[in-house]
Amino acid sequence: MSPIPTEQAGTYEVEVCEQGEADLHKHYSGCKKNPGHAQFLPLHSLSTKFLPERYANEEILNLINILAKLTVMLKVKYTSHTRPEFTHGTDIPYPFYKLRGSDVLRIGTGTILGVSNDNTLADTVCSCSECTESEAPKYSWGKLHVLTATHLVFNDDEALKTSCVYGFNSSCSEQATLKGLKILRKNIEEDSCILLCVTHDTEFVENVRKIVNEFDKLSKELHKRYLEYRNVDKLALIVSHPHGCPKQLSVGQWIQKVQHSADKTRYTYTTCTCPGSSGALVYTLGWWNWCFDHVHSGCNGEVNYSSVGLDKT
Repeated sequence: MSPIPTEQAGTYEVEVCEQGEADLHKHYSGCKKNPGHAQFLPLHSLSTKFLPERYANEEILNLINILAKLTVMLKVKYTSHTRPEFTHGTDIPYPFYKLRGSDVLRIGTGTILGVSNDNTLADTVCSCSECTESEAPKYSWGKLHVLTATHLVFNDDEALKTSCVYGFNSSCSEQATLKGLKILRKNIEEDSCILLCVTHDTEFVENVRKIVNEFDKLSKELHKRYLEYRNVDKLALIVSHPHGCPKQLSVGQWIQKVQHSADKTRYTYTTCTCPGSSGALVYTLGWWNWCFDHVHSGCNGEVNYSSVGLDKT
């Protein structure tokens, strides 16, 4: 098996819903990759008994719960006309080229990385699509950065038609919807991007800021504790929205860490994913991914692979 996955048409794990969200149940029940979805764990069932022995403790459980709080479902309702036909420099079809210009719903996953420092400004009109079309735009708003895959949200045109669903833990959980605004950073070849989202709930923004800080602090602490085991256990965790369902945890191992350049890598792993998992953070304990660049990109046969990202030890 080649150490570097060869992306091919159909390997990207975005859930495409030509009939809208009504398609989701059909896709879930008819899933051929993971029939029954036994390797996915709903958050309400999470306990230490589902973790490998060395990691079966409250600190790891807390880390997963905080990561889950920062995990969001992305609904993309437009496909840009500027999507390329092929992946750069290859004859490999780029995903969703044939959907250009359509409003076919695509669903994936993202992770809130942080909150903009200029959220305290109150003299600027919100520039989301709702406010630009309103006679009474909001002056109280906040901005959040969401990490995901470029093949899911390709450019600003798609970002403006993207909604970011926060708190979808179960069918009855309280949820918030953020509005996509633009792409802050993207790399088509590496397949990661940062989406800027906005909300008019500034209290929510400050709560998220605290969660991000809590996650960063705990992640650094656990990085040091498990540093010596990173090449032994090779733990890889993913929280995602498979088939647009409520958040699910999957636990597995990374197989290879393929060097892409001097300081960038791509992971392959056994951690379970499905359509809808594209863009989810691939959390590899013991490797301090200081900017959390590795997101789920797709699958090649029985092996899943991430985007290209920075690694720090």
